[in-house]
Amino acid sequence: KIFKSFFILLCLFLFSSVNAKDKLRVDYNNLYLRKGPGTNYGYIKKLGVSANFDLVDKTLYPNEKGCSDGWYKIYYSGAETGYVCASYVTLFEEKEVPSTATTDCEKEMESLKFPNTYWNGLCALKEKHPNWTFTADITGLPFDVATSKESVIGKSFIQSNYEGYFNVDSGSYDYLNDTFKVMEGSNWYAASKEVVSYYMDPRNFLDERFIFMFEKLSFDENYQTVEAIKAILNGKDIKEKSSVIYEAGKTYNANAIYLASRIRQETGGNYTGNSLKGSTITYNEKTYYPVYNPYNIGANTGVYDGLVWAVSGTSFLRPWLSLDNAIKGGADFITYYYISKGQDTSYFQKFNVSSYSSYAAYSHQYMTNIRGAANESSITYEGYKEMDLLNNVNYKFVIPVYDDMPSDISLLPNGGNPNNHLKNLTVNGKTINGFSHDNYSYNYYVGSGINKVKISGEVINYKASISGDGDINLTSDKTVATLKVTAENGKVQDYVINIIKTDGANVSVNDIVASSGVPVSETSFILTAGYTVDALKEIFLKSCSSAEISFNGKTSGLLATGDEITIKNGEDEKTYSIAIKGDTSGDANINIADLLKIQKHILGYINLSGSFLKAADVNNDGSVNIKDLLIVQKHILGYTTIK
Repeated sequence: KIFKSFFILLCLFLFSSVNAKDKLRVDYNNLYLRKGPGTNYGYIKKLGVSANFDLVDKTLYPNEKGCSDGWYKIYYSGAETGYVCASYVTLFEEKEVPSTATTDCEKEMESLKFPNTYWNGLCALKEKHPNWTFTADITGLPFDVATSKESVIGKSFIQSNYEGYFNVDSGSYDYLNDTFKVMEGSNWYAASKEVVSYYMDPRNFLDERFIFMFEKLSFDENYQTVEAIKAILNGKDIKEKSSVIYEAGKTYNANAIYLASRIRQETGGNYTGNSLKGSTITYNEKTYYPVYNPYNIGANTGVYDGLVWAVSGTSFLRPWLSLDNAIKGGADFITYYYISKGQDTSYFQKFNVSSYSSYAAYSHQYMTNIRGAANESSITYEGYKEMDLLNNVNYKFVIPVYDDMPSDISLLPNGGNPNNHLKNLTVNGKTINGFSHDNYSYNYYVGSGINKVKISGEVINYKASISGDGDINLTSDKTVATLKVTAENGKVQDYVINIIKTDGANVSVNDIVASSGVPVSETSFILTAGYTVDALKEIFLKSCSSAEISFNGKTSGLLATGDEITIKNGEDEKTYSIAIKGDTSGDANINIADLLKIQKHILGYINLSGSFLKAADVNNDGSVNIKDLLIVQKHILGYTTIK
């Protein structure tokens, strides 16, 4: 009964808050797009969270099955349509941008729904190759969201000596030791978001060489010939397999030139790697020889994984103990799992953002090499050029268009080291209380008679520089000193020290709390999950180093809802309760137990109070309702993080 009542309450809330607008945004990841308005209809694909789509009309189709709020009909790939449950989406208006197209080509590109920042590149290609066809795939995905998803550690790797290209997030970079983690092989690192943005921004590749990353990957015997394949495969041994690659493309309806380019890309262009020359592999206590995998299918962490995959099943002509079977079986695999499922360009195989992909956005991606699609495109271009196939072929290109694309085309970052952090920060030769390399603001109290202090810092990376250090004259009751740390790549990080003249014992607890920046409501500190005793203590000591901080019996570990902290400075003393947003059970974690407590409170079965009530109000709007429940639910499922 509780769950039934909750479900009715949830549906009524969502139904009442949705107003028909021009567009629709998906609020949950892996939302099913269906062929009709009900779960009894088959699904077309899964939609990614934050994806935007045009509404067919503003009608809310009544539920046939599975969604009592009803169904919206949307366009998801050009004129293709499907239905989504209204419970998991938000409607909004989109402002129309006045046309700026002047030439016939620009007007054509505008009619095809390409933004004006695409026009120069596409029209230059169209002028040179009038028979080439361009189609815009309106992905419905915000560019910033897409690049963030593809920047998650493990998604995109880069082989480079430029540290400025590497991801500095936790799991990729150790700031304190100034070291990047090798993700694969000996020199593959996680790519930074700026690098990912560069390679995901289609506008960087609208030229004759790189446009082929957007080429449709179906077979066409008019130009995908054995001779053209030989032009791609300039290696001595593999060149003899050109006819095998041609037949594989023809049999499985895969672009044979693309297959040859993929082999060349995956084997480094020299065709001598273990995946191509035939290797010995022992799998399940059985030894196989020779084993091939020219496409490196299954090579998630290296070539060896791919060779194991080549003998670990019987599908797709496996085990691949002949190069012919590996070429044919691999073509079958690529067609079955990628080309036929909507990932029918090199770009979409690296970045699964296609509006017509059968898989959820950002999943099921062929490679981690951030340059993979660009490299394959370059190889394909050289082959077409050598065979004089650039001018007389009706190539078809599908080019993604994102929502909220930046007006400026994404650029590669400076290749210098990005570390602009301090290893140490001292005042008058002593490390400032509570120093951390990623804490950028401090309060430092001095006696009223002090007129000068000396500030110095030590950089983590020796190529970084500091300005603003040295002797600081204290000409007022509060002096703000700023140390600027400039990394080798030019990025600046400020460390700010507020130097306050006072007798430390005269600083009130209210002032300590106010200067700490810790959110407070009446006598409760409102924190997010993960705070420890030591971390919170350090924050208040940074506000006033003379303060005494104690907890209700706790000396270490995670803080939970219901804990208490006492702050004392001089004669002033106050005790505050702790509320961890989402932790309504008081165990320092956010899980289904907390979700149930919020649900029962909303339905009136229990009454949360005090810090537990504040913990339930995760969106800080002064009440506990269905909105808070949804935020906690999304947090548990990993879609969002409570902030």
